[in-house]
Amino acid sequence: MRETLFTPSDNTIIDAELMERWLGNSKIHSLNPKTLYDIQLLLSHYKDIIVPMTNVKVEYPTEGFDTACASVDKGIIYIPTYTLNEGKIDDTIGLVIHELNHIKLSEKESTLIKISGGFVMKILDSIFIKRDDDDSKYDSIKETLFANGFNFQNIIDSNTSNASEQYFSECLKGVMLLLNSVEDVRIDHLCAPNMKKYIDKLDVNGSKNFIPYYEKGELDENKLMNIVYRLLYHHKGFIKDDYIDTHFGELPFILKSTPKEYIPIVFGAFQKEIEDYCKSLFQDTNLNPVDNASTMDSFIQQISEKSAEEAFEKSLGEEKQFCSDNFSDDMFEESEFDKTNDKVAKSETTYSQEVEEGSRLLVVPRSMKASIDIFNNVDVVDCHENFNGSEVTAYKTLLIG
Repeated sequence: MRETLFTPSDNTIIDAELMERWLGNSKIHSLNPKTLYDIQLLLSHYKDIIVPMTNVKVEYPTEGFDTACASVDKGIIYIPTYTLNEGKIDDTIGLVIHELNHIKLSEKESTLIKISGGFVMKILDSIFIKRDDDDSKYDSIKETLFANGFNFQNIIDSNTSNASEQYFSECLKGVMLLLNSVEDVRIDHLCAPNMKKYIDKLDVNGSKNFIPYYEKGELDENKLMNIVYRLLYHHKGFIKDDYIDTHFGELPFILKSTPKEYIPIVFGAFQKEIEDYCKSLFQDTNLNPVDNASTMDSFIQQISEKSAEEAFEKSLGEEKQFCSDNFSDDMFEESEFDKTNDKVAKSETTYSQEVEEGSRLLVVPRSMKASIDIFNNVDVVDCHENFNGSEVTAYKTLLIG
């Protein structure tokens, strides 16, 4: 069972070459509360440089946080304790600098969810499955979601309540990871040089895990999750991937574009992979077209589906126009899908599962957090005393308030 608490060991090997330079080449020997305070202090310093005049907080996770290290919407960054627990102080700092640049440069998560949701729904509206009550008739996956109960606002609020919403949320997860991979390339290249050294070291360390999988061919299949990581390391210069180079290989375009400028291009380049990803998830669901026993049932169901679709369109908010302008119906070719017989390879891979599992935040115990916070109240005071009646002795005193 995986650890959930941040419990650094005295025997942990510390990797903090870059931070030690910031400390005047003082060696860091352990992850004691003073070291953890110094890390938070350095990160707060970088925060003031990258996102000045904002209310962004850099904190240790003390609750049941499980996934993202940052929220652009909420303006908060949790120090990634999963790397810190391994003694990788420089990598930890690099990750926080990376997340600070997300807050500075990236679109809000809520905006990306709505845009991605609009695109995914177009895909699902083009994939048709046979009805159980009449195999001469077909419903789209989109119609199936609405018929089984669907509220997009629940997904935006991270509060899915049924199988339809959970399925759609999983579809969005893969699409958002693809966009995040492109955005990671963009913001890391744009990082200020004095802080990019942490990003560069983080990338080198990450590539040491990725490249063996890549060279063994375990990521060769053009599945969405493989594309996510191949795109990242291709554009960061660690591999030369012909498929990425052909479909989305223009690094200068990424760097000069805003997310809203490159998103339609990314979706167009990897539309097939996104469609296959949605199919692979659907084949594992229990979702099926709703059988209607009577004409009245069918009429009521149509009204319910229309209401659900109208609610979805309304939930897109201002991004509805963006979706309309960039995702036209003629982009999506209709297809049949038999989830029993038309098996689509799972998009998850050993590598992507390992990355996801290894990047879950570890909770800092409240007692440890209190020991870290106490250094916020420490003042160093210059004192002068005449102890022997002739010479004045200067010394420093720590005052804990």
